[in-house]
Amino acid sequence: MSDFIKDMFIEVREEPKKTDKNVNVNTLLEMIEQTISSLNAAHIKTAGYSLTEEEDVIEITDEDEGDEDVQTIRRPVIKITEAWGNPDNVDRQVMESLLSQIEGGTVEDKVQSVNNFVNNPPAELGGDISKIMSYLIFLDTFASIINDYGASVSGFLFEAFLAALFGGTSIQVDDPEQVGAKGSLPIEDNQLFVQLKAQSENPDAEPNWDIVPYSLKVLRQDGVVHGSFKNLVDFFLDPSPRRKSDSVVYLVVIKEGKKNKEGKNIATGRLHFYEFELTRENFMQMIGAPSEVPMWGYVPVQVTRKTTISPEKNMFGDKAAVAERGKHKFRLPDGSPAGAEITDKITLQKGDTVLKFQKTGEMRDVLAPSALKLYTPEQHRDIMAKFGESTDQASINRDVFAALRQTKGYGSKVAGGAQWSITKKEYTKGYKGTLDLNADKIEAKAVEYTRTLNQSLVNIFNALGDLSDNINSYFIAGDASQGLEAKTNATKLRDAVNEVIPEEAIEQKAAE
Repeated sequence: MSDFIKDMFIEVREEPKKTDKNVNVNTLLEMIEQTISSLNAAHIKTAGYSLTEEEDVIEITDEDEGDEDVQTIRRPVIKITEAWGNPDNVDRQVMESLLSQIEGGTVEDKVQSVNNFVNNPPAELGGDISKIMSYLIFLDTFASIINDYGASVSGFLFEAFLAALFGGTSIQVDDPEQVGAKGSLPIEDNQLFVQLKAQSENPDAEPNWDIVPYSLKVLRQDGVVHGSFKNLVDFFLDPSPRRKSDSVVYLVVIKEGKKNKEGKNIATGRLHFYEFELTRENFMQMIGAPSEVPMWGYVPVQVTRKTTISPEKNMFGDKAAVAERGKHKFRLPDGSPAGAEITDKITLQKGDTVLKFQKTGEMRDVLAPSALKLYTPEQHRDIMAKFGESTDQASINRDVFAALRQTKGYGSKVAGGAQWSITKKEYTKGYKGTLDLNADKIEAKAVEYTRTLNQSLVNIFNALGDLSDNINSYFIAGDASQGLEAKTNATKLRDAVNEVIPEEAIEQKAAE
């Protein structure tokens, strides 16, 4: 048993009552320690179980047998903590173990794996207890993080959860020193140990895994991804090997919502996952890239039928396209380069030539308002000239990329600095999957899978829950009768574990 639990017991009640000679701290702790050790031998990690929190109960009813055959399973309450982001933390090690059965080496693969669990019948898993519990714990915990906390707390816990989910050397980045960031805050929220794309796309290739910087964005429906322009530029200019990569992947999670009768946006429980990658070579195409827009002008056209044009109706109004507003619809082909203004009512015959204001068929690049916060038109032209037409990262090295430090966005004095942005139109191109975390659906699936678990497993969790209750009553309230009950619970727990875990597995663990 951990020193933490022993210390907790001692701290709460240093001198337990000895009203029954058969009940004492050493005896009880010895039985608990033996039981927990057996659980660990079978890799059933329960350190995240709370001795003080209310446990979850899933009720299973056999409709054909009546109420007397109702069974319940008391699942451990998982301690949700930011400590999951640290590989050296005990809570992280516990959570990583609990989630170890979630298949897949990428975000897309793991989303698909969870969907397979939710959508397929329990028989597909072949009664694999550890796998079933991994997926149920994932759904329970992830749903709680997304639904039960405010936006900032939810996002921070999600980062820690991702680190535990991918495991290994994956970390949550909450300190610049962790990644050697210099002069700016880190843009990466995580460094995740993931399967690289080449391997993911080619199952026959040799396994290839590496640490990849990830930035996480949890947004409402149709939300815009944005961030500090200065920090992003500094990321690509930072030579620290702890930054691991010259690229960063943005994981965008959209919380689907539907408006009710009052117009309020209500979350549906569905989460849509998207990814896009920023590199030095695609930076200018992704961050503040100009939009290609059609050019407008007066173009000569022939009148196809007799037409009368009056000056008062020859003007585009406010309902017209922006490029057209305030312009004459038609001009005469003589006079100024744009044609002569029609000041009097005129009648044109079929075949006559007139200048019509319309799209010329040519296109031009225009910086959007969001891009103009980052670059002046002159700065944008100069940088694009330095970058040239190359998409080779070696050509756009740090010396070339450093030109971005001369932009208005990098030197912005606005609070928080200038913000770059990417709209839904862009990030939705990298769709990775959807998870439905509707509470009723998750609970129904938990009941369905629990029906496949054998009675011994049900007994394990129920005995563990009873043991927790009685330990609290004995050590906190001083109830000696509950101490006797705890001894009974511990014995039941040990017996239930022995039914599930082969004796040879326990012996093997003890010999290690």
